[in-house]
Amino acid sequence: RVRRPNDHPEIERYNRTIDEEFLQMGNYIDDVDVLNRHLTDWLVEYNFKSPHQSLGYATPIEFLTEKLDKKVLPMCPIRTAT
Repeated sequence: RVRRPNDHPEIERYNRTIDEEFLQMGNYIDDVDVLNRHLTDWLVEYNFKSPHQSLGYATPIEFLTEKLDKKVLPMCPIRTAT
């Protein structure tokens, strides 16, 4: 659906971040191959090297790794037929 940002807020925020922090900073390139290489480099920097204030100055990958390490996964009950 068009113009329904509440349908997929995470994707909408992701697109906004790329627009505001990558494209509007002068990284718009007509050559798709060059654009993809620059965008890939930027995404690696953004997600693996740059600390984010909203994540307690952790990088997104550090934040996610820590969150997953703390998550307790439910055990599946084992049943035997009698």
